[in-house]
Amino acid sequence: MSKVLDQYRQFPSYIYKLQTVQYADQVLPRYDATLHSLLLFKEAKGQIIINGNRYDLHQQKVFLVPPHASLKIMIESDSRTEYYILSFHVLQPDGQGHFVPIELLGLYELHVAHFRWFADRVREIQDKHDQENLWDQMKANVIFQELLIHLFKEDAQEQKPDMNQAIAATLDHMEQHYATSITRNQLAEIAGMSADYYSRAFKKVVGKSPMEHLTEIRITQSKQVLLLSNDSFRSVAQQVGFSDEFYFSRKFKAVTGRSPKSYIHNIRYSNKIASLKHLLTGHLVALEIEPYAAVINNAYPITTQFEHTIPIGDNKPDLEKLMNAQPDLIVTCEFRDFEKSQKEKMYEQIAPTITLPFFEDWRVHFQTIARIVGKDQEAQVWLEQYADIAQLLRQQLKNKFGQRSLLILGVGESKICIYGKRNLGAVLYNDLGFIMPAGVENIAHYYEIQPEELIHYDADCILITPFQHDGTVGMQAGIEQGIFRLCADPLWQRLQAVQTQSVYEMYTTQHMHTCYNSYSHLMLLEKVRQLFLDKNDK
Repeated sequence: MSKVLDQYRQFPSYIYKLQTVQYADQVLPRYDATLHSLLLFKEAKGQIIINGNRYDLHQQKVFLVPPHASLKIMIESDSRTEYYILSFHVLQPDGQGHFVPIELLGLYELHVAHFRWFADRVREIQDKHDQENLWDQMKANVIFQELLIHLFKEDAQEQKPDMNQAIAATLDHMEQHYATSITRNQLAEIAGMSADYYSRAFKKVVGKSPMEHLTEIRITQSKQVLLLSNDSFRSVAQQVGFSDEFYFSRKFKAVTGRSPKSYIHNIRYSNKIASLKHLLTGHLVALEIEPYAAVINNAYPITTQFEHTIPIGDNKPDLEKLMNAQPDLIVTCEFRDFEKSQKEKMYEQIAPTITLPFFEDWRVHFQTIARIVGKDQEAQVWLEQYADIAQLLRQQLKNKFGQRSLLILGVGESKICIYGKRNLGAVLYNDLGFIMPAGVENIAHYYEIQPEELIHYDADCILITPFQHDGTVGMQAGIEQGIFRLCADPLWQRLQAVQTQSVYEMYTTQHMHTCYNSYSHLMLLEKVRQLFLDKNDK
């Protein structure tokens, strides 16, 4: 232990260089085991074993894995997994003007008091690290080093939370427990301050009193409940922490300027809906609604056909354009549903924001969007018609081919992947009855592979689709070159589907057919019919 403590004292003298940042929604992706890795689990159930040390996994866990460590992650089969891996170098001065690699000792499970703040910094690091701009990458490394300072000092118990951290802890508490009874004294106790001093400190940092801020959180949450359910006002009030529907209605009108009933009517019959994700834009189109504002690019070509939609960004929302559009409602989708990112908070300053969980089934997404815009019945009719079309096509495919296994292969500019149970898999495997090749059942979304690994996923037929197509002409050319290289590989010729000429190509329409939404799925049914039944094009 003394050796570990001695090293703690040396931490400020080391050099830390961020190498990679990966987001994972499945069991351990490839990473460089020669580097240190910081694993931040936002959601998981199972266990992690590091050098024989076993730890339980659940939300809000952070681990440090040293170089060359034995690492095993065991996730419960029915659980959702979401975590980040940050790999980095650690260098120590050798006393002769050089720096040499060093291994941090005794740090496996790390304590994080303010996990939400910590997770937001990791997300910010990834955003900047993934940019091509070198200054952004440099900033990512600076933020990463600041994160390590916070992490190591907190774990070594060398500091007490300052006022900002104490206030942040109470903000976290309010965000997570707004539906329960919360008093100023309870918040002050969490912050480690007297009630009066806490109120003054909170107002200085946040700009309003703690209870005013709590009320705003509850009202913000109630907006989603009002739009996503048909619950009574009494039920809504209880779900977000108000004592009764009358007090809730008074506070709602004081904050928003209108009653809950008027708010629902205004949003449900508004045509000023901003969609921040193609995934949700497709659902609106299926309901015959052209978004008032949306992210528009050639990656999802249907968006370029909109005549009246206000463009609010190419690849991601531009906050200034979104603000200038002045929508009545914003709909977006994120990888988790238990905390809000800094961007989501900024969206809510512009307009009420509905955030759908990324991993939810596309039919649930569709019905949720329909409920928001008052088209529940239309959505039900649409889903029934889709089911009829899919069932007929499924039978036609079975009659012509019998039961066939299908590999969904994504080809990018320099990468290839296997698509799993989501996106196209939801249609091809679930709705149309194609058989998954062995191993695909373990892929939730997609899994990047090397060409030589394709033999492990051998199937009766292969459908080639785009992978990470950004809609540009250059990317399309890059994907076509990637397909040419793949087809020229001798290993490709060994695949069963290649030998039987059962390879089908669907990569020239970007992500029109591959986006995970109702509109794209209906188009995919027609595309499958054309490829497999009509022309039998290969």
